[in-house]
Amino acid sequence: MTVIDFYTLPRAIQDGLIEAFRGRFAPAPIVSRLGTRRVIAVWLAVSAAAGLLLAALCAAGLGDVNSALALHPRAAAAAYVLLAATTAIGVLQALAYNAALVSLPFTPGLFVFPANLIDARDHKLRVFSLAELSRVAAAPRGAVVLTFGGTRHAFPLEDPSRSDDVIREIEAAWSRMKARPDAAELRRLDPFAPPAIESPFASPIPLSREVPGWQSYRWLLAAAVGVTLGLGLFFLRNRMSDARMYAAARARDDVAAYQSYITRGRGHGEVVSQVLLPRAELRLAVAKGSVEAIDDFIRAYPRTGIQAEVAAARRAALAAELERAREVGTLAALLAFAERYPKHGLDKAFNDARHALYVRALDRYRSEMPEGSEQNAEFVRRLLAYAERVGPERTPQGLRGPAVQVRFRRLPSQDLKRADDLVMKSPMFRGVTSLPTRYVDATRLDPQEKRTASALAEGLARGFEPELVTFEPGPPFEGAAEEPPSVTSPSLVVSYRVESSGIAYGSKKPPIIIMGLKFFFKTKFILPGDAQPLLTSDEIARRIPAGLIQGQTASPRPGTLEAIVYESMMREAFIDLGERYLSTWFRKRDEPR
Repeated sequence: MTVIDFYTLPRAIQDGLIEAFRGRFAPAPIVSRLGTRRVIAVWLAVSAAAGLLLAALCAAGLGDVNSALALHPRAAAAAYVLLAATTAIGVLQALAYNAALVSLPFTPGLFVFPANLIDARDHKLRVFSLAELSRVAAAPRGAVVLTFGGTRHAFPLEDPSRSDDVIREIEAAWSRMKARPDAAELRRLDPFAPPAIESPFASPIPLSREVPGWQSYRWLLAAAVGVTLGLGLFFLRNRMSDARMYAAARARDDVAAYQSYITRGRGHGEVVSQVLLPRAELRLAVAKGSVEAIDDFIRAYPRTGIQAEVAAARRAALAAELERAREVGTLAALLAFAERYPKHGLDKAFNDARHALYVRALDRYRSEMPEGSEQNAEFVRRLLAYAERVGPERTPQGLRGPAVQVRFRRLPSQDLKRADDLVMKSPMFRGVTSLPTRYVDATRLDPQEKRTASALAEGLARGFEPELVTFEPGPPFEGAAEEPPSVTSPSLVVSYRVESSGIAYGSKKPPIIIMGLKFFFKTKFILPGDAQPLLTSDEIARRIPAGLIQGQTASPRPGTLEAIVYESMMREAFIDLGERYLSTWFRKRDEPR
């Protein structure tokens, strides 16, 4: 087999071949088959395959946030360029081949001449000498097949019945070619044989192939298309994939979606990491309904693009927490809130809630005070204002408001010694054991003061929450009657003196002489820095308990019965004081409001 470029042949042979292919002059084809090579189809198939691979590469992981190929790495750009260039070269090669076929001066095909088989399906003529024919035979459906070594060429016949005649004619030509015909005979058999005489009118210039300029640079053009299209598609594809992932994350609008996007995506990374993801996390923290959840969020996201939203969420959580503390209705709950969140920023709301507890305490007292005790209510208002200003303290017993100390001040008697003189003049006088001053002394008054101070503290405390105001017995108050009490903490100062009532009781059996007692009490409820203390006064005279004396069956030792009687009068006087004083503060429990 010999390959001959048609355009390199002399013009006379070119013209002879063209006429021979047309069958106008001898040698005429014994059999022929028109058609072209599958070059165009092959190149278009290559182009289509590369395009499909390029499309598949683009689709791989497109918009799939769970795929490692969601955004293709830069190294993949080479594959984009290669596939795009292959797609382009396939199309260009097919166009170039088609242009070459269109420009041929003969109809492409395979032609069997008496001397050879010419494969003229393009300008590169492939020539098989019949002398090299290996076999000629009929094929199914009436086709004739010529075999040259490992190459077979089939020629379908329009009239299958002619196959035997065609085969015989080819075999005859085969035999002639094996016999090596001379030049004269070869000109009748071989279209490549130069003519004996060339026409003087024929052009001596061989036919040439006109190749468009772009065909010479088609590989370079394909490379340029590959780089431009491949890189452009690479970046466009990644941008589209990123946009899809972002849109999917926005549609789900949850933490997992945004975290996945941050792992894979790029184009919207800042807005997702600084705004959308923190906002989704903030919603979860808000749903937990606690300030701690918001604070955990702030620690996890110290800097975001939604600082105003975070601040508003924390403020709302603090307000809700403050409301829960307020609903508990205790100062301890409010202060626990303030201790837990020292920088809560809700000063006004907190102070209003705290103040409301003291207002409620005042309202509660007003609901329990007896009629005509408006001055007490006004003093309580000032007492609670003081307690609110000072605030409570932590104690082992819990939160306790400022303590009001109940303190007694014992004043010297003015005429009790005169009672001693009167007793000494009585027939029942039995010596010093009969003197009243022996029994009205610190030994017997101290217990009464302490018991009454405790009773008053307990009685006053019933109207107030201990976390707001507490009451407790205090130490005795020292000082003369003319000295006004000076205190550094709220104090209820009970000043009193004991005098003789001027009434005496004598008995022969048992032998005893007792003087009645009269108690002069003055109370002064004082607040530090307050110029208007709450004042009361009571004069309590105690009858001599004759029944207690008469109930004695035996003769007691001197002084024993006197001690019992005087102590009884003092105890009852102090009890009476406590009841009278508390009755000015609180309505009796069974008394209608």
